[in-house]
This record gives sequence, C-alpha cells and structure tokens, in this order.
Amino acid sequence: MLQVNVAPGYGLEQTHHVLGVSDADPGVGHRTFEEPPGGLAAVHGCGRGCEHLSAQVVLLAAWSRTAPQTCQDATPALDLLPPGHAASVSSRLVFARTALPTALPEALSYRIPEHLVDLVVPGTRVKVRLRGQSRVGVVVEVVEDPGCPADRVLPVEEVLDPEPLLPPHVLELIRFVAEYYAAPVGTVVRTAIPGALLRVPPPIVQAGARASELLAGAEPAARRLIERVLEARRISVARLRAEGWSKPELDELLPALAEKHALKVVERSASGPAGATVSAVVACEMAPEERARLVGAAPAQARAAAWLVETGRPVLEGELVAACRCSSGVVDALVHKGVVRRFRQARQREVRRWELAPGPVPETLTAHQHQAVETLSKALGGGEFKAFLLLGVTGSGKTEVYLRVARAAVDRGLQAVILVPEIALTPALAGHLARSFSGRVAVLHSSMAEGERLAAWERARRGQVDVVAGPRSALWAPLARLGVVVVDEEQDTSYKQEEEPRYNARDLALTLGQRLRIPVILASATPSLEVLALAEQGRVEVLDLPERVASGRLPAVEVVDLKGEPPEPGEHGQRFLSRRLREALAETLARGEQTILLVNRRGWAPVLLCRECGHQAACRDCSIPLTVHRRTASLVCHYCGFHRDIPQACPRCGGEVLDHVGAGTEKIASLVRKLHPAAVVDILDRDTARSPAQLLATLERFAAGESRVLVGTQMVSKGHHFPAVTLTGVVNADNLLGFPDFRGAERTFQMLTQVAGRSGRGERPGLVVIQTFHPDHHAVRAALVHDLRGFAEEELRFRKAFRYPPTTRLALVRYEAVSESTAAAAAKAAARALDPAPAGLRVIGPAPAPLERLRGRWRVQLLLTAPTRPPLRTALAVVTALPLPRSVRRIIDVDPQSTV
Repeated sequence: MLQVNVAPGYGLEQTHHVLGVSDADPGVGHRTFEEPPGGLAAVHGCGRGCEHLSAQVVLLAAWSRTAPQTCQDATPALDLLPPGHAASVSSRLVFARTALPTALPEALSYRIPEHLVDLVVPGTRVKVRLRGQSRVGVVVEVVEDPGCPADRVLPVEEVLDPEPLLPPHVLELIRFVAEYYAAPVGTVVRTAIPGALLRVPPPIVQAGARASELLAGAEPAARRLIERVLEARRISVARLRAEGWSKPELDELLPALAEKHALKVVERSASGPAGATVSAVVACEMAPEERARLVGAAPAQARAAAWLVETGRPVLEGELVAACRCSSGVVDALVHKGVVRRFRQARQREVRRWELAPGPVPETLTAHQHQAVETLSKALGGGEFKAFLLLGVTGSGKTEVYLRVARAAVDRGLQAVILVPEIALTPALAGHLARSFSGRVAVLHSSMAEGERLAAWERARRGQVDVVAGPRSALWAPLARLGVVVVDEEQDTSYKQEEEPRYNARDLALTLGQRLRIPVILASATPSLEVLALAEQGRVEVLDLPERVASGRLPAVEVVDLKGEPPEPGEHGQRFLSRRLREALAETLARGEQTILLVNRRGWAPVLLCRECGHQAACRDCSIPLTVHRRTASLVCHYCGFHRDIPQACPRCGGEVLDHVGAGTEKIASLVRKLHPAAVVDILDRDTARSPAQLLATLERFAAGESRVLVGTQMVSKGHHFPAVTLTGVVNADNLLGFPDFRGAERTFQMLTQVAGRSGRGERPGLVVIQTFHPDHHAVRAALVHDLRGFAEEELRFRKAFRYPPTTRLALVRYEAVSESTAAAAAKAAARALDPAPAGLRVIGPAPAPLERLRGRWRVQLLLTAPTRPPLRTALAVVTALPLPRSVRRIIDVDPQSTV
C-alpha cells in the first residue's frame, strides 16, 4: 500500500468521513447575498423575513413503491418516514417551504390549501406566485410555522406531480449542498433538476366564442390582435411578444378581450419543454350497444370510435386523426361523450449517439485487477459505507475494474453512477457502457440539448436505466436503487463547480455514499493529496494496480531543457518544438504511428505584443491579455468572451511590428503541418469541440487512424485509450508551475503523468518528451520516473510549512464590485469583523485576487484557513451576517480548488 507521511496535528478531523465536506453547522446559513427590493418580507408578503434558515427536511421514502432507497445514517436534522407511511396532517395550517430556481438566499413559505394538503410533500413541484408571476418550485419541507404572519402568506396554486419528483437522497443532497457550501437552495435545485421542469410555459391565446362577431367593431389594436389569433388558431404570449406586441399592450388587451369572450387565455402546466409530451387516446371499455348509443348518428365519430376499438391499443391523437381523416373536434366530441379517454404521454425521443467505439473486451484480468474486482464486489449491497482508492498506473485497466463492479451491482438489482471529470471523456465511457449494459444507460451532461437531457433524466427517474454516466451533474441523477458511485480521475479540478453552487462532486459522492451506506470508488493514477491523506489515515482503502495490462510497459520519459534549445525562426527567440521532439515526431510518423502533443493554451498565441512600445492587447473588462485566434482573425478573452478584430497597427503608438508571443494549439498545429505536410493534424480544445458532434468526430478520426497528430489542451491528457499512440510531447510544462495558486505543482505533476500515460498503451513501446525551462523542479523530476510517493511527500512538506490543504481546511471569501474601492471596503469590513480571529483561524488578506479584474468587476478576497472545520464555520457565520451594499457581490467558496 502507498505510504505517505502526513503531518500530525493538521490532518482531517476524525469526526468527518469525507474529503472536503462535513455536516454543516446549523448556525452557518446562506443569508443575504443579493436580496430583492424590500427584502425577503416583500417576497413572502410578510411583515418580516423568515428566520429559519435550515429547519428539518421531511423525506418520504415512498417515492419509489418498488424499491425505496432511504438514507439510513442521515443526520438528526432529517426525519425519514418508512415506505408507505403517510405524513400525519393536523387541522392546523401547514406551509410548504419551497425552493425556487433563483438566487434568493433561502426557501420561501407558501400556505398549503386544505384540498392540497395530502399532495404537497417534499420533493414535489408546485406552482406558486413570486412578485405577481407564476413560478415553479420544489417543496423541500412542510412546516407549521411559516416564520411570519400566516394570513399574509400566499397559497400554493397547483401541485404539478402526483408523487415526489426526487428520491429522498437527492432531496437531502440539495439541502446539504445549500448549507455546507453556503449556496442559495434555489441554485442547488436548478443544478439538480433539468431546467425544463422548473419553468412555467407562457400562456396560449386562442380565439373565443365571439371572436368573429366582435372583430368588425373592435378598436384597431384589438382588431389586429384578434385577426392574428384567428390566423394562427392558437399562439403563445411569448410569440406575440416576439412579433412586436409590448407587455403593457398585451396586459391591457388580453384581459379585456377575454372578458368579452373574443379571446381565451389558457395557462399551461409546467410539465416540460414544448413537445415533451403528446396527446394520446384510448377507447373506453363499454358494450358495443352503449357505444353506438353515445355516438349516435355522427358518421365521423362512429368511424373514429370503430377504428380505435379495432386497433385495440392506445394511439396518438394525431395517428387517430390521420387514419380516420377527421378533425380534432371529432375527438373532442368522443371525449365529451365518454367514448374515448384522452391523456398525455412522454414523447419518445431518439437519443443522439454519444458513444465512441470501445476496444475489445479483455479475456482475462491481471491478478491485481481480479483482486480489486473481488474486494469491491463484496462491498456491494452490504448496507455499509466504504471508500476505496483504485490506484493504478496509466493503462492498468482501472476502467475495466469499475465496469465489472457496476455489472455486479446491476446483477444484484442495484444501479450505478459513474462520473468522469470532463464532457470530452464521456464518449469513450459511453461506448464501454453501451457494450456492457445495452440500452439501459443514460448519459447526462450540460452540452446535451434540453429535450434530450430531460428525456435521459426521466428515464433514470422511472427506473429505465441501470447506469448513469457523465460529468459532475450526473451525480444528481434520480436513481432509486443507487448501489455504487465511481469517480474516475478523482484528482481532476473539473469536479469542482466554479459557479454557484460551488460544490465538489468528488466530495459530494463520498457524502452520498456515507448517507446511503454504499461503496464509493475513487479511481486515479495521480490521486489528489486530499485522498492520499485520507488513505494514510485509514479512512480510504487503497487497491493497487501497479502494472499495465497485457504486459504493457510504462513509456520512457525524457526531459528537454528549453534553455539550451535554438529559437524558432521568425519567433523573436521563442522556443516551441525542441530538436529532440522534432526528431521523435518524424520517427513516429515514419513508422505509421500516432502522436499527441499537449499545449496548455488554445488559440494561436496568448499575447499580442507591440515590439515598438511594449503595449499588450488586453481585455477591456478583465485584467488579462487577449488571446490571438488566427482561425477567426480575432482577439478573444477566454474569461468574459469579449472579442475584436486583430489590429493592423498598435492602438497606442501606431507601430506595425505586432508580435504573437507564445504558442497555442493553433500555432503548434500549423508548425507541425509545415514540418510534415502529408500528416493529418487535428486540434482538440474548447474551440474545436464546441458541440458534441465536433468532439465525437475529432475523437473518431484519431481513433480510426485518419489523423496522425492530435494537438490539444488538457482535454487530451487523460482518460483516452489510443493504442497506436507511441509519442506524447509536452510543449511547455511550465504553464501551471508559474500559476499563482498553491496547487500549481500538484497539477503539473498530475498533468505530466496523465499525458505520459497516453503513450505506449498498445503493443509498441511509448516515449514521452517533456519540454521545460525548469527541469529540476520536483514535480518534473517525479513525473520523469513516475514517482507518486516522492512527489507527495515533498509537496506535503511545502503544504505543511505554508498551512495549505490537506494539512488545513480552507475557505475563500471574495468581494466583487464595479468600483475597486467599494470591493476593497467590503473586504476590509469582513476582515475587521474577524479581528480578533476565532481560535485556530488564520485570515490571509484582504488582498486583490490574482485575476484582479474580471468581467468588469474588481475582485478583493480573503483566505480563511484552520486546522479543523469548526473555526471556519464560525468565521463564515460572521461573514455572511454582515450587510452588503447592493453594488457588491460576495462569493463564498468552501474548499476551493483555485484561489485565482
């Protein structure tokens, strides 16, 4: 087992069983971030805002009648009811604490009408009013005290679900994330549920009974509106707005015309996006004589009823209309007479292909793989939480191990979630899963079309899939029989969401495993120092895969010192491809093999520099240079999206000597094409993989050998298996080493080791060439010999000396404002409130953020560190209680992965 020395006294406290997360202290809420005008009292319609920030959540395990999954070791704040046990309701008023998909700091209270009391349970969606508009929210709690005068609380208007939409563990996870990460509960709900289910569709306007009668005498504006509705037969309010009707105009005309029965405004249910459901019909069971009596002498109705009875099954309404050549009015009449029953059903969507063709299934496992599968399979279904680190060198078959464990879980009637850090890794995993689990697999991620994502989410909710795969959002899949969670490449920082809610999916997977008492598998060749610390403490069991499968060997690694390399011609002394890398590239292509080149910059060059006055083209809204993109002939900010044309002369001095300093993927790909015109060179970065189709096409071309060189950012450095790749080159290993973040060395080591692992995965030996100006850095030296233990020990000494995680706990508090002085004043006020600091707390700052200005806002931040979690909780409670000017935005990032 890997042994890493962790400094005593700074380890994670024994009361916590997960990485960066623990049960949030009820005293730490998520109060004021940006209150609406008038405060929360204005939203509630109450004289004062609600005071209960985190009351208990009642979860109904009866969400799934077949196989309920309860959280057996839930915290005392959670009251779990057994399957089939209905919540008791008294004659007193009850209220639904409802999370709306907004940035409001807490759930809002709504009165439950007596006729809806049995239907409003935690996990159901309800339609309510907020500031005069209909909104869809999720009930997180049913309480008897709304926190304000009951007679001023608005009622729940409609219950949208016959049973809870979310299983208990997902609802509990929503509450946990809101409390622990100090995030508005509505933003967590927005993350957990497809957006289509949280919107009220705009009303539909139809012609009324007197539309034609009143048309001639109507005022010009009213006549024009009636004519438009008659022309369209039915049209949405949103479409009318798009056609030029103003909101005040419609607000005046629609009620007036509806009152005269000239128009009819139909509110629609929030059941999903347009087209998510279709109308279907089925013949009601009755005697033929009774059916004939009800139909009467209407031939079209008789024909439709007879066809439906003969068909003997439910059909789409459109199918019936087409087959019988009748109108929808005929169907309406049959429904009214009770001959036909009409209902809605989900539209069957053809899910787009996400799979990359997998390689052959290995006939046998190595001894270490077999032992890992045995150990992990025994942990399934045991009702006990266990965390495992599947630690294997690149190419050791970690994927095959956890796929077999997922198969074992499915064979026992359980379900699995498999997380990958990036969307770019989804096609390869989806290919493996499609081979192993046929059609009972769902892929979930943010790049999917809304309807496609909703369809996959619904399949998971209805129990029609066994495995859900994808990036961090897949963790929210509503699986009722979840039995195992896999986090592949657990060390990847992409598992940390950088927008609110700022949760870490890896840490949340461990929390979920603990609550559900199921095993969690963390897989990595380069584990994070946090996981290594837990392994040293015995809280994570390590399963070693020390060798590559099929007798494969780790690639040879060579380090090239760029200080001794000649500059590229015409690049003003810059060095991109060393002599050794050029030589290895030529030899690889001559043998018909493939190469991956890692360039941690996209675009043509990261800086446009005037050689006459030194001016750099900078973003107008961010304190960073604009990146040169030659393909689009533009300068682009990769943070805010600002772009403009590449100038022909310096805007400061008028000089015409403009130099493209540095190299991105475009420039390196162009250089390789010049060196090897016959080789097909592809680029894989966020610019070339904007759509799933582009991503899949690039990966398929390279997998089929149609392209010989793949130039890419970190998207190419992990997770991919291309047996024909025998050379990987790192163009510049120093990009992360110079990054102003304490994790720079760790990320450099991980990146170098991961990209090295793409080489030599087939029968032929591999070579890795790492170019750097710092060949003696300990991260580079460790990557050179694949020395995880040596790197971790040296890096932990650095972390201990400067009191950074995992030897301490960390939170970041950042203040952003259009005015630099305003942001600085808010940060200073927070620092004063923490002086004197709680025992054990260290306050660093306030100081400008490394990226001082971003998207037009100045950024000033505090870093809070402590050896244990309680001092941080206390400090965050103090900070969140401070009032903020409306012009200031406060960001709280608990367990940040980046301090930039």
